[in-house]
Amino acid sequence: MIKRFAASALLLAALLALAACGGGSSEEYKSDVATADIAGQVSASLENDSLIAMDESYLTNAMQLDPAMFADYTVMVNSKGVNIDEFGIFKAPDADSVADVEAAVKGYLQLRIDTWMPEYMPEEYPKLENAEVTTCGQYVMYAILSDESAQTAFAELETALKA
Repeated sequence: MIKRFAASALLLAALLALAACGGGSSEEYKSDVATADIAGQVSASLENDSLIAMDESYLTNAMQLDPAMFADYTVMVNSKGVNIDEFGIFKAPDADSVADVEAAVKGYLQLRIDTWMPEYMPEEYPKLENAEVTTCGQYVMYAILSDESAQTAFAELETALKA
């Protein structure tokens, strides 16, 4: 019973963090935090030392995104083992560009779904299928992670950016 209560409390806290992040005004969030710093906090909270930062060529080739549309970005991808764990944090140049950045990130997730081969690690597909995007001020983050890890990652984003 205690485990069930603790799990419910954790889920509620994560959902509240997601709701707060997605619905807040940009004045509620810092706009001067490096995405690499946030990604470091997220990776540490996930206790996953297999996630590595990808370079610009990954962004342009694999993700088909134009790095020029972001003020800053960090994309972390699993480098060991057999999972598709991945997340990315993108900072829009200004408040007016946030919707464009969010659309680009959602487009990337759709590209991943559209090009998924069903015979390739079918047990990992739910992570991609349930991938989420959240926005906190000028920052947009996606997570291709387990539900629990995604909630942890988004909570870390919220913590890092809360003014």
